[in-house]
Amino acid sequence: MVVVARRTSRGSLASVCAAVSLVCGLNAAAQEKSEVKSSVTVTANADGAPDAAYAVQSVDPGVLGTEPVVNQPYTLTAMPSQLITNTQVKSFRDAMKFLPLVSYTEQQGPEVLRPATRGFQGSVAQNTRMDGMAMAITGANPMEQYEELQVQNGLGGAMYGPANPSGMFDFVLKRPPAHRITNLFLEQDSRSVGTVHLDAGDRLGAHKFFGYRTNLLFGDGTMWVDQSRLRRRLAEFAFDVRPGAHTILDAHYSAYDLVQRGYPGWFSYGQNTAIAGTKQNPSPSFLLPHAPDPTRLGFGQAYAGVNLTTQSASARLLHDFSPNWHAMAGGLAQRLDRFIDTPVNKITSNSGDYTASLATGFAPRFGVESDLGYITGVVKRWGIKQDVVIASEGYRFNQYAYKAPAASTVLLGKANVNAPQQFAPPASGLPTNTGLYQSSVVHQQGFSLADLVSFEKYFAVRLAASQDWIGVDNYSSVTTRSGGSNKDGISPSVSVMFKPKDWMTAYATYASSLQQGDIAPGGTVNAGQALAPYRSKQWEVGYKTALPVVTVTTALFRLQRPFANTVTNPSGSGTIFQIVGQQENYGAEISGQTMLWKRLLLDGGFTALNSRLNDTGIEATNGKRFVGIPGYHSNLYGEYRVPGVADLSITGDWQITGRRPTDDENLYSNPGFETVDLGFRYARRVWTKMATLRFTANNIGNVHYYSTIAAGDITGTNASANTAHLGAPRNISTSLQIAF
Repeated sequence: MVVVARRTSRGSLASVCAAVSLVCGLNAAAQEKSEVKSSVTVTANADGAPDAAYAVQSVDPGVLGTEPVVNQPYTLTAMPSQLITNTQVKSFRDAMKFLPLVSYTEQQGPEVLRPATRGFQGSVAQNTRMDGMAMAITGANPMEQYEELQVQNGLGGAMYGPANPSGMFDFVLKRPPAHRITNLFLEQDSRSVGTVHLDAGDRLGAHKFFGYRTNLLFGDGTMWVDQSRLRRRLAEFAFDVRPGAHTILDAHYSAYDLVQRGYPGWFSYGQNTAIAGTKQNPSPSFLLPHAPDPTRLGFGQAYAGVNLTTQSASARLLHDFSPNWHAMAGGLAQRLDRFIDTPVNKITSNSGDYTASLATGFAPRFGVESDLGYITGVVKRWGIKQDVVIASEGYRFNQYAYKAPAASTVLLGKANVNAPQQFAPPASGLPTNTGLYQSSVVHQQGFSLADLVSFEKYFAVRLAASQDWIGVDNYSSVTTRSGGSNKDGISPSVSVMFKPKDWMTAYATYASSLQQGDIAPGGTVNAGQALAPYRSKQWEVGYKTALPVVTVTTALFRLQRPFANTVTNPSGSGTIFQIVGQQENYGAEISGQTMLWKRLLLDGGFTALNSRLNDTGIEATNGKRFVGIPGYHSNLYGEYRVPGVADLSITGDWQITGRRPTDDENLYSNPGFETVDLGFRYARRVWTKMATLRFTANNIGNVHYYSTIAAGDITGTNASANTAHLGAPRNISTSLQIAF
């Protein structure tokens, strides 16, 4: 989805308030940039054609500078609040379907996942931001509190500091609007999940000195599996004050609680026994079966799942020194509490037999404290324009563990994928989140400088670099430090752009970025210790256009990053976790948006990807494709404004995913799949209020598929079983929005 809207919250790309339903409360600068659209459907031009919704042209000050998106030498995509509302997405996983250049790896449930671009998986906190400040992602994220989700593909270390080459994901919070808004949503999902959501805000006082925005939500009921349970509770508040014509001080607090019980557990298969460094055949013992019907009782257990609570608070000071020079300083604190006892169904035969157990022992708590400050400015001299950014960014990531950890799995029983069974809860009872201690601390702080130099005609150069200090401290008990590391380094990038017209750009970018080293798993001689930081590299060439009738972004890319594995300890007995090879991904991506016949809006994209593991130390797997990464993926979303019926739009989405390797040797693969969603949106005035009815039938063909397939751990070791998670079946979402 091509970014073509205006930035409304500094430090991140913001939403389009151009043309689609739902009020957008936008954080503005002192010049009253805030603008609210209270219409609830795609607005029309004088000739009846829908406007080009869900897209923007430029960005306001932030770590990317002030230049329009078409001048940025990266692939940038976004999902604005109007699209979030109109597609009725409620979770991060659901939202990513409408960002066709983005993927994810599901972990302990549909809310616990790591996002990815270009085949590289993100970390817990390095690759995700809230209003530009680092946040943890492996918890629950309600999309109702966000104005926009914005993504920069590939390496972002030169702007944001060391991170995985999986892209940067920025969640832009809703902020106080320029004028009063009150939107009430009454929603029904799947079988009986009912939700009430209130989104309200206003500005008060002399000269609208004080602004507020609140999102309150409660939902509860049964999803598409009998005896399942989904409960969602959100309380989010945002405030700002404007002490002067050029200064804004804003703050936010949110608490979100999610309970998911009875959902299908994940499948574990293919226990590999090969040790890297030998030529032993690592073929999986058992194969992944075709995806079964996820609605059948027994793949999950009514008493098992996840309880996730996320609390976050932030404050920012924004100041305009002049029309060309801007500054921001802010901080964020976040706490994720996670109780996870999701069922695991381990395949034990190629006829579909499996052993069911509860997976426990996952990190019960994460804490993040992050900061961001920047100054942006524009300098014009001697026919040269410079877009300058000076920034400082950092975070402290705290991970907790159990003082007396329970068993990693609790056996429930045995069954077959063709005859799943429900099992009684463990006689010993379910584990609880008690007795925690801080097991590791990751701290990172750095400074970055970027300069986009634009010449009078045709050419521009962007130079950026981030100098960062990275540290890790690991603890084996409350007071005993078991190891760690402290490193520093530079993450640079350089881009050259050719602009034959103002509305088009061809560019070439090279970037090199540090990232935190992975932590050695249990059972190794260096268990719990962090490896030294890795360095990833990226080469990219691309082409962009930004016209009123069509926007297109294309890119060819190649990325490399080291990966670690468990190998025989060369200095003694046992095994050690260390870097053993390179993951190399190369491919092409294209995304765009257009309006056909002045009534049909199309928004989509396509990614072709070849992901390889080199220097694995095992002849049979060297140079093979990475487990679970498809060769291609696409998504196409459309809206058609029905002629002759005011404010009625037909909506649809078509998603295609190619075959995915299921083992390290690439001897087997899982079939590709397609899903289709169909729906409509209809708005009309009821007495004095505008009401909008939305209806969507998701996966209307009831296709059975695996949403994600992944190697046994995030670095692709051959020492643990691979995993697969079932995708959602056909389900219905309906909502009624009333704008007061």
